[in-house]
Amino acid sequence: MRQKLHDLTIANAAPLMGPGERALATGRCRVGKANVGRNVAMVAATAILSGGSMMMYQQKKAFYMLLTNERLLILEAHWFTGRPTASAVADIPRHVIRVAEAKRGVTATVILALGTSGEGLRLSFPALDKEGADNLLRALQYQAV
Repeated sequence: MRQKLHDLTIANAAPLMGPGERALATGRCRVGKANVGRNVAMVAATAILSGGSMMMYQQKKAFYMLLTNERLLILEAHWFTGRPTASAVADIPRHVIRVAEAKRGVTATVILALGTSGEGLRLSFPALDKEGADNLLRALQYQAV
């Protein structure tokens, strides 16, 4: 993500952050639901066989993610300019987040498992913002196998 948007994301999220909380990674991404339970293969096969109709949960709108040392914030983009706002759509504690899967292709996709419920979050980073995915994976200390 360009440095100007990186700085603007951190500046706009500053009122939401607590004392001692610091930004580790930022990025612009699309956010969707993911199932990270035991049936991941079944979900992937269903998505392929259904011709991508499983992607109906994927939102077309871009959001800004900010990973801090305490939580993951998903910030809304301004409706006209597309820049990050101070409006948080999601606030997820850091201790419940783990990387379930990471893929690179035309877009970089990171699937985050949230706790042990089998629910997850799919973050899709477009081609121009792939370094956001790299920064997120590096901050979460994910090692590709």
